[in-house]
Amino acid sequence: MLIVTLLGGCADIREARVAASSAPPDFAVDVTILTGSAAKGLPAAHTRQGKLTLLADGSLHADSGDSIDFESRTATARSLYREQVEGVWQLASREGWIDPASSDPDVWPGTVMPRRDEIVYLLWFHADGTDWWFVRRCKVTEVPDARVVALVRGLCELAWQSDLTADRNLPHRYDFGPNPYAGFAKAPPYTRPATTRPSVSSNQ
Repeated sequence: MLIVTLLGGCADIREARVAASSAPPDFAVDVTILTGSAAKGLPAAHTRQGKLTLLADGSLHADSGDSIDFESRTATARSLYREQVEGVWQLASREGWIDPASSDPDVWPGTVMPRRDEIVYLLWFHADGTDWWFVRRCKVTEVPDARVVALVRGLCELAWQSDLTADRNLPHRYDFGPNPYAGFAKAPPYTRPATTRPSVSSNQ
């Protein structure tokens, strides 16, 4: 389980240091996206309510839907190679998330709820035996933090979660080619051809 009980409540995780240059063996990430009632149905993958969890064994769990919350345990989407796990670590490092000193330990993610017009991102990290997390909010009329978008979309791509298209609710029509039964169509009813009588000349 990614979320562990922190013993020694007096310790401040902002004093912890994670100095590894590559992904530690216990590296894990948990991202929860919560959306308010006015933020439902957005097409971008990083704006849909859901959860993405990368465990230390490389298994990537993912799901989306209004019933998903911080405590949800989603099904396995796929297993990542070690190089892909390393890629997630490097992405998180590059975007500044491997930094317990700037985390939000005063806010427990399990108690966070989005306002009506908000999207909330709960980002939980574990590495070198340390847990730290961030809470980021934005309104639907605002552009989300670019660092959040980079991390979440990177995980969405690995979990094969893509943006929804504008015509997603329209019926799909498929062209299967010409009618294979066209040759068996019923022939039209027989019609006797019209006959023309020869004209009789008055000189004969």
